[in-house]
Amino acid sequence: MKLLTLAALSVALGFGQSNDCDTLEKCKEALKANPNSSLALYRIGEMCFLQRNFMCAANSFSGSLEGDLKPEWTEVWAYVNLGKIFDATNQRQRALNEYRRAIRTLDNTRGALDEARQYIENPYKEMPGPAPHN
Repeated sequence: MKLLTLAALSVALGFGQSNDCDTLEKCKEALKANPNSSLALYRIGEMCFLQRNFMCAANSFSGSLEGDLKPEWTEVWAYVNLGKIFDATNQRQRALNEYRRAIRTLDNTRGALDEARQYIENPYKEMPGPAPHN
């Protein structure tokens, strides 16, 4: 099973930015230029999440929350994705906390709040794939 490339994922989600990093190398370059780039850290989180490397993904999404929060949607989606990671690793209470944080942002970019509410009602279930890298 081939994993979606990050570029395809970005297009599919409609989150593409004109200066977006769509490879790990580009993200690392973006971080060198701006160590507080929430977008670069968020993209790294996406890449790690797709590989089921949940530790890397959680660290990257958390880092994006400590960055410049540009673009603004990185905040709400980082919380949603952290919730998904906690659900996938059987940490339901922590997942619920992240989904609630997402809702408190009031940012429904690309249905983020709808997704957070959905996962509050029904825990995120990861798709079958390669073994996790915890």
